[in-house]
Amino acid sequence: MRIVLLLGVLLLVPGCLVQSSNPRRRGPPPPPPRPVAMSYDEAVHQGYSLCRSRGYQCQLRKAHRTGNDVWKLQYDASVGNARGHLFADYHAFSRELLKVDEKVKRRGKDWDDNDHDHDHGHGRGRGRGHGHARRDD
Repeated sequence: MRIVLLLGVLLLVPGCLVQSSNPRRRGPPPPPPRPVAMSYDEAVHQGYSLCRSRGYQCQLRKAHRTGNDVWKLQYDASVGNARGHLFADYHAFSRELLKVDEKVKRRGKDWDDNDHDHDHGHGRGRGRGHGHARRDD
């Protein structure tokens, strides 16, 4: 009887050892870490790279991050005798370029920094105001 018991124990011991050497999974693996948001410096650098890729020399005018994780960048842009503005929106986490708006115009006699070229150079304002005082003669 002791031989049968000893034989049974000897047969179970290797199975227990093999079983205990296998690590058991304890639930699902942890989720991957959330990506880090783009910093101010990184966003501005991305905007400068965009300007250079389009052939512009740029100077940062404004940069801010909105509540919905979008970096809004505004640059003064120039190339040759043209100048204007370049606006770019980047998603803060994916770093995806969401929107680009270029307003760069050739400089000439009718060049206007306010981007109102449909008035054909008149640009005298709106309404009835004449901009001078009445004479008391």
